[in-house]
Amino acid sequence: MIDFDKLALEPCMATFAEPAKWRSGRLADWVAITGVYDDAYFPLDPLGGDDGMGGVHITTSRPVLGVQLSALAVEPEQGDLIGVRGKMYRIHEVQADGRGGALLVLNDATGESDALSCDHP
Repeated sequence: MIDFDKLALEPCMATFAEPAKWRSGRLADWVAITGVYDDAYFPLDPLGGDDGMGGVHITTSRPVLGVQLSALAVEPEQGDLIGVRGKMYRIHEVQADGRGGALLVLNDATGESDALSCDHP
């Protein structure tokens, strides 16, 4: 059996990850973590086209943070807070890859009163 977490994810995180802070409802305080952050643009078709290349050409961005699950005390959940690059986000969706990593799809939470009232970094 190949240990994908140890052989691939660990070196990837050591090379590309950046510092972040994570606040889970299941943990007492903010936790320092690392992850690979991306805020890339992608095509979107509000009329239902799969690839965004239908009759309406719109692009949007979706910030995400790739994490190594074995480096976290508990698994992240929808609604948890992430602080990265000086911005506050709320986890919209956790997409586990089945090999020890997860993509945290993020929503901007800087305007949320409960996110701002937290003792965040």
